[in-house]
Amino acid sequence: MHTQDKQEALWKFGSYIFLLVVTALVLIPLYWMLVAATIPQSEFFSWPPQLIPGTYFLENFAALQENVDFVRSIGNSIFIAVTYTILSLILCSMAGFAFAKYEFRFKEPLFYFILATLVLPIQLLIIPLFLLMVQIGWTNSYLAVILPWAANPLGIFLMRQNMKAIPDSLLESARMDGATEFQLYYKIALPTMLPSLAALAIILFLNQWQAFLYPLVILQDPQMFTIPLALADLVGQQRVAFDQIMVGTSLAVLPIFIVFLTLQQYFIKGILSGSVKQ
Repeated sequence: MHTQDKQEALWKFGSYIFLLVVTALVLIPLYWMLVAATIPQSEFFSWPPQLIPGTYFLENFAALQENVDFVRSIGNSIFIAVTYTILSLILCSMAGFAFAKYEFRFKEPLFYFILATLVLPIQLLIIPLFLLMVQIGWTNSYLAVILPWAANPLGIFLMRQNMKAIPDSLLESARMDGATEFQLYYKIALPTMLPSLAALAIILFLNQWQAFLYPLVILQDPQMFTIPLALADLVGQQRVAFDQIMVGTSLAVLPIFIVFLTLQQYFIKGILSGSVKQ
């Protein structure tokens, strides 16, 4: 018994050391990014490296804003990401409720076909989507960035798995009390799915916030650029504006931290809630 306790203690100690190392590997680049946003580019490659934040953040931000309309890009990214997240949550939750609680023809083949689209690389879809957007006149618009990905297959899968845990007897009781099918969805299903919706909201927001390749093809007007496109515009053939890129990247990660810190208490619970059958 003493040997077993010793092995468990060593295992816990090793696990904590591993977690500390992984945490350091994640936080050190983030800290350097924040420091680099506050120093002039001439000090980027100095030795020993600058480890204390400087006083050039406002100057670097002013230079960034002069080269690209970064404030407008932040507004574009926030509008696109928030609108996409809300719309996708609605569509995915409705589809998940339908697949979980209704029986209809070709239900299973249709669901597996939706899941199969997850294996399609985005590079394969860009050209057809671009040609479609050109035909309907949506190029260089918010709609072209938001709508094609609104019905997210992963979101539909997560919602379906979670909504299967809702007792059918609860829905039948509500039907007997005169509830419509839509009332079953938004008065019974949605309130019980708040942790799962919060977890999915984080996934959807991050997915749209960091999207680069598809917006790069669809958006040509610099006034429509999102943050990744604006930062890519700073990389020139003769000079890379590291100081401005670090400022823009530092500002770009702030909404990610805010969203995750706000919804983190629901994230793990929401991801795992549909993995156990009740």
